[in-house]
Amino acid sequence: MMTSRRVFLTSAAATAVGLTLAACSQELPPAPEVSTPTAHPVLDSQHLTSALDRIQTGLDGADAQKSPELLSGYLTGPALRVRTEEYALASAAQDDGKIEHFTTLSQAGTVGRATGFPRIALTVTETADGDDVPYLLALTQDAARDNFGLWAWVRPFAGVEVPATATASVGSEQVDGDADGLAATPQEVLDSYVDALNNPDGDNGAVFADDLLRQQLGSLRSKDVSSAGEIAVTARAGSDGFRGLRTTDNGAIVLTTLSYDVVYKRTVAKSTLKMLPEVASLLGTGTEITGEVTSTYDVMVAFSIPSAGSGSPAVVLGRSAVLASASKDDSKSPG
Repeated sequence: MMTSRRVFLTSAAATAVGLTLAACSQELPPAPEVSTPTAHPVLDSQHLTSALDRIQTGLDGADAQKSPELLSGYLTGPALRVRTEEYALASAAQDDGKIEHFTTLSQAGTVGRATGFPRIALTVTETADGDDVPYLLALTQDAARDNFGLWAWVRPFAGVEVPATATASVGSEQVDGDADGLAATPQEVLDSYVDALNNPDGDNGAVFADDLLRQQLGSLRSKDVSSAGEIAVTARAGSDGFRGLRTTDNGAIVLTTLSYDVVYKRTVAKSTLKMLPEVASLLGTGTEITGEVTSTYDVMVAFSIPSAGSGSPAVVLGRSAVLASASKDDSKSPG
């Protein structure tokens, strides 16, 4: 009886193991294919218009009170920072003309094709009342729960042409700082332009047109203050990243940031050197410089970058800038 029972248990165990092995040796069905998500336009034209209308409403309310807090949810990234700086300057100078006004009413817009974030849209606006120049706006949505917000705005330079892009119903490929297939990456173009600003007679200085920003910095450098001191101007690339879309000719429109410092140094004893009135308003002083004054300007800039192999250089489409901050060091007075 014991032997019989022992054999029965052993057989049952063997049977169970056999079933397990049999199951393991069966040919498994093929693993399901993992499909790559298809990029679709991130907004249709109706929702793009709604996003722009919403931003306009929020911007108008914040502008009326010069309140950075009221910009939350409407502006983001460099646009939020620059608008906040404009409010500070307008309040200090008691001049609301320091706030750059434009409409978000679109005459032409396009959107990115994407599966993730950020999601990008660009638009060329109608002209605002009292102005004759449309603006180029970049919108972004950085997370699923976020609304689209205004990331940057740029006032185009006279005579530039914004390249054609696909309609919102089709969408355009989004580009970032290291995007390929272009004459140069957006980061390389920004770095080259900054070099042109700092070294106007260098190789990169010959690549870019003598635009309004280059003229402004050149005018500051050429100002003769040798009887009292000196003025130094230094530009640098921003760290806000890039928002851009491919154009119909496989180039790209890209918005990003840079900044520049203007340093006034009084080096001659008993001399008179003056800063700009708007710089003095931020410092809360008169315009006469005792020692050294540094003013920093925040700039949003847009580039048109042609496709690789086109043989054409990148073009600066425009810029918008604000006096962001100022500081002084009276200890450097020459007496």
